[in-house]
Amino acid sequence: MGSRHPIGPETVVARSEEPVAVEMDHSVVMMSLAQGMYFGLEGAGTRIWALLERPRSAAQLSAALREEFEVDAETCLRDVCEFLEALQDAQLIRIQDETVAPANPPDGS
Repeated sequence: MGSRHPIGPETVVARSEEPVAVEMDHSVVMMSLAQGMYFGLEGAGTRIWALLERPRSAAQLSAALREEFEVDAETCLRDVCEFLEALQDAQLIRIQDETVAPANPPDGS
């Protein structure tokens, strides 16, 4: 497996390009051709996968889930970070570079 980075509230993650994912009956089934493995997501995991259509931080994912599910902020964020770490271990997501410089520097150079 790849190197594991701890995931915190400000960690921005994105789906890996490799797994092929299909939604079926309120769940997501994924096939990793590189690993030769199937993965399945249900419940909140399916919603997190849908939200990761574009890169988001763990805090952004947690905030979106709290609008849809009855869960307190601390529990939600902890569970989201743990779930993202499991996805990272399975090589289904990747950590985005959080230090990307703005496209146009403010000093005009």
